[in-house]
Amino acid sequence: MKKNITIPKFVFHYYELDNGPFRNITEYGYQEAKRIQHQISEGWNSKRPGNYIELRLALEKRIKEQFISKGGKPNRNDPFYFTLGECDWAKSWYVNPGVVKIPLTAFKPEHISFTYPDSMVSFQFFDEPKLVTYRKACNGQIFLLDQMNELINEYGIPSDEKCLAEERLKYDKYIEAQVWDDEIIHEYKNKA
Repeated sequence: MKKNITIPKFVFHYYELDNGPFRNITEYGYQEAKRIQHQISEGWNSKRPGNYIELRLALEKRIKEQFISKGGKPNRNDPFYFTLGECDWAKSWYVNPGVVKIPLTAFKPEHISFTYPDSMVSFQFFDEPKLVTYRKACNGQIFLLDQMNELINEYGIPSDEKCLAEERLKYDKYIEAQVWDDEIIHEYKNKA
């Protein structure tokens, strides 16, 4: 019998403090995204592969299509990325990290989706036969807020301890939340 796990009550958005929060690299299209990526010379985000922007744009299209097909109603073309619950590892992506914490109750269910784990990782596990060791049935798909209890009870909440304890879980760092709502972003951007 599986233990009933409580969903974290907050989502966290990590960002480079000097640049400010809620800056999606793909927001202004391919050329601007490439320019921004070339300017990142420090931190984890500076180590992205050369085709990262192409991969990210293609993935965002897939995520948005799935979200809409499940009843999501995005009011923006690309999502802002959060972790469901805190993730200290995400701070390592930035030289001088900042964080915005928003209660899950602040979101309309039709404006937020989730992947288990990070969306890039989840869809790579789904797509790549060579990554079958790490693949779970939840990979390659998005989940809605009302599906999170079931998802978390099935797979648990990712943690550093789990990542280090089992090879097949080593990339399960966090559950990613994709926010498809400009209104709430503007509200919290002004508070940051």
